Amino acid sequence: MLRKGRRYSACGCPTSDRLMTGYLFPNVLTQSLTPAFCEVEQILGIMPTELECALNTVIDVFHKYSLEKGSHHAVYRDDLKKLLDVECPQYVKNKDADTWFKELDINKDGGVNFEEFLILVVKMGVAGHEESHKE
Repeated sequence: MLRKGRRYSACGCPTSDRLMTGYLFPNVLTQSLTPAFCEVEQILGIMPTELECALNTVIDVFHKYSLEKGSHHAVYRDDLKKLLDVECPQYVKNKDADTWFKELDINKDGGVNFEEFLILVVKMGVAGHEESHKE
């Protein structure tokens, strides 16, 4: 879903002015203030699929909030609340951030790692898919 006030590349991926590495194409590195990852891939002739673009976006969103505390390995309780409020407010109306955190922190280490974060992504995907079939 495209959001008002956000810039998008030609393939529909949100653009970013921060340093970005191509997760699915790890040899592609863009510098700050250069075209977005997918735009660079277009220039190089390595056009990602829609799914690859979406996966890169999921990774970028996780890192955006995990790096709040300086670690790319986990999102902590207050950063998860920010992530839920900003990135997916329509999917988390029925649960507060603390409930989500308790549900997602499976190993009870005080942080939500990327694998645990994917549980949220899958649940949002299932809810979005179900919503897309309602009349």
